[in-house]
Amino acid sequence: MPLVTYTSDSDSDSDTASDPPPPSKKSKPNNTPPAPPPLPPLPSAFHDLYASTVRTTTADTPFFHQGRTRQTPHIPGNWPSHIYIEWHPSPTTHAHLTSLLTMLQSRLTSPPSPSNTTTNYKTNITTFLTSDLGAPLPLHISLSRPLSLPTNQKAGFLSALTGEVASSGVAPFALAVRGAEWHRTEESGRSFLVLRVRTKSATTTSGTGKGKNANPELTRLLRGCNLVAKQHGQPELYQWAGDADDDADADAEIGSGSSKADNGKSVGNAFHISIAWTFTKPTEELEQLTREVFAEHEEEGDEDGIQKTTVIQVDGIKAKIGNVVTHIPLRQPGRKDSSDQPARHLLRLA
Repeated sequence: MPLVTYTSDSDSDSDTASDPPPPSKKSKPNNTPPAPPPLPPLPSAFHDLYASTVRTTTADTPFFHQGRTRQTPHIPGNWPSHIYIEWHPSPTTHAHLTSLLTMLQSRLTSPPSPSNTTTNYKTNITTFLTSDLGAPLPLHISLSRPLSLPTNQKAGFLSALTGEVASSGVAPFALAVRGAEWHRTEESGRSFLVLRVRTKSATTTSGTGKGKNANPELTRLLRGCNLVAKQHGQPELYQWAGDADDDADADAEIGSGSSKADNGKSVGNAFHISIAWTFTKPTEELEQLTREVFAEHEEEGDEDGIQKTTVIQVDGIKAKIGNVVTHIPLRQPGRKDSSDQPARHLLRLA
């Protein structure tokens, strides 16, 4: 009798298991490239190689200078010069300052109303924060008036200035912003919106009353810069009424031939950073409106306001002679005098 073959569950399971699996769906390739790493910051000396402002012509023609008049006439063979502290605001601080100017300009161009009775509602302000192409510009604290050096004085002036900075004994320090106000200079015919500054240490100590200097480091540096300017027949900045101690107030005028825009304030209170300008003379209404806008901006920023977050680190001063900028470092504590030599540049533009 022949054997009968029976199917079993195991056989059917085997047949089912041997069936090929359905093809899997291929995932779409991700064509989004990874975000590039942030670029490292440029060294500070890089900014000294290129002037942030370009002189279009040596002629004193207001048409080429936004209607401005040159304070120091161009003399063939002389080099326009300036001593200053340069400041590159952080992106956050730059945004805060831009917002402040936007708020102020909006209020200035609004027609009078019960809440805006200023008579300067047609005032236009020009910013120092950005170039015509929208690039952020460095700001500065002046330590000299506009100078004009003959060629034969360039080397001696820079050498003397370097020596004065070294002998001042001023180490790197920090500054804070203490308010915004208008400052008028009659020789330029312009009004400047400025940020008044004070040494960072003065904001955390009680040394801010009468007889105390809000900027002892800047005052000491200014004294040396004025001495060098005077030795070379150049005008002084914030001319002294007397030889005052660094810890005491010294009465000063706002430069030779200029108006007493600070109403007899001390030299220590005169230091500032210009952030905008206008041809309009500041009236009481304009000054009041500016104070109100600044206060509103600070309140909106809460803990992120300009005064609370802005710190200006100062590790040296700059001397611009012609279009060559030289960085003169402040004395680092514990270093030898060799560190006080000015930083020379490989690329010379003049």
